[in-house]
Amino acid sequence: MARTRSQTAPGASTQETDKDSDPVPSEKPTLRKRKRSSKDNAPRTSLKKAKSRDSSIAPADTKVLGIQHSRKVQNVLSVYGALPLHDVGLSDPAKPTAEIILALVFHAMLTSARISHDLAYKSVKCLIEAGYQNLDTLSKSTWQERTEVLTKGGYTHYREKTATGLGELAEFVRDEYDSDLNNLYKRAKDRSEVQGSLKKIKGLGNVGVDIFCNTAQHIWSSLAPFVDARSLETAKQIGIGNDAETLWEQVGKDAIDMCRLCSALTKIRLEKRQKEFS
Repeated sequence: MARTRSQTAPGASTQETDKDSDPVPSEKPTLRKRKRSSKDNAPRTSLKKAKSRDSSIAPADTKVLGIQHSRKVQNVLSVYGALPLHDVGLSDPAKPTAEIILALVFHAMLTSARISHDLAYKSVKCLIEAGYQNLDTLSKSTWQERTEVLTKGGYTHYREKTATGLGELAEFVRDEYDSDLNNLYKRAKDRSEVQGSLKKIKGLGNVGVDIFCNTAQHIWSSLAPFVDARSLETAKQIGIGNDAETLWEQVGKDAIDMCRLCSALTKIRLEKRQKEFS
């Protein structure tokens, strides 16, 4: 019987079988246990360790990458993340008033033209100084007066056309939206409808609408998250992401910070400051 057991013992070598043939019962279970522990248990232990290491590496790497991106985004915001029109004399550029929205339309119209951004922005300031963000003031202004204001800002190449467009804008807002473009936003079902309605404004093409969405999403919150194509390219260049959802996550899904980030990316692109963050 001892010999039969030694022959059927799994994994036993020739030398071990010879030993097992001796009538020493206490040695047989010892050899079986040693075989199982060396072949079966050891690989399972090492596999568990490997799985544990693998499962800990991926989340850590992802988390570190996210933290690095978020820190860079916060750095971008701290250096260049001012709200749009923060320095043109408006009392509260984050307040959803008819005047602020009209001023943002001025900004989108003028800066989307093929002209120096500095001259366009200076001209926006001049329009604000003239009080044209107040619809009554704009409506009462003459074509000549609007032309002179634009000339003061250096917007000479398109001043006649833009002066006409500003007069038409006043009529459009008064007739279509009861003198307040916030009504456009209230009537629209989604961002696409807002964009379609904005395109009805003469002088506000696709680029202008994108600029408006960049700069108004902190006020018209359903526009967020929005980033125009040129700003997305800049974001990719400085290594913080290449889609709106990624950037949205990194600003904590905050519409004000998303707006600030778009302004920062525009400034970085225009002033060619990508190397500061890459």
